[in-house]
Amino acid sequence: MNLENYHEVLKKREKLYKSYISFALIFWGIGNFLLKDQAMINDSVLGFFNGLILGIEIICALWVFRIRKALKDDNLSRKLYIKDFDERENLIKLKSSSTLIGKIAITIFVIAILTSFFNIVVFYTLVITGISLIMVSLFLKLYRRKTI
Repeated sequence: MNLENYHEVLKKREKLYKSYISFALIFWGIGNFLLKDQAMINDSVLGFFNGLILGIEIICALWVFRIRKALKDDNLSRKLYIKDFDERENLIKLKSSSTLIGKIAITIFVIAILTSFFNIVVFYTLVITGISLIMVSLFLKLYRRKTI
């Protein structure tokens, strides 16, 4: 893959991250303005929801800025290209299952927010489970970096 094709990939990623930002803002608006007054939401659930949305916003915004900067600078886009297609990094991601565990953790967090309407104990249990999954993923990634 040459650098021009990689620029197209970066543009697609930028659009994807912008769509994540848009969806997160929509969910934040629905959660804070429409559901807050109508549903019985615990303050800790609302705080967790706002923190999760804010985290998604910040991470996606940082990636959008990084991609825009890489599209303007060829040296930076080469570094991103090398990082994306580095065999060692890809093997570490594969061995630690970090992408799969991340997707499962996000799903657990969304389900935790939905179950908070029914039972607060289940909400806390799912949040602790999601945080534990993220911690296990980080430990696996660090372990694999040292062994591979």
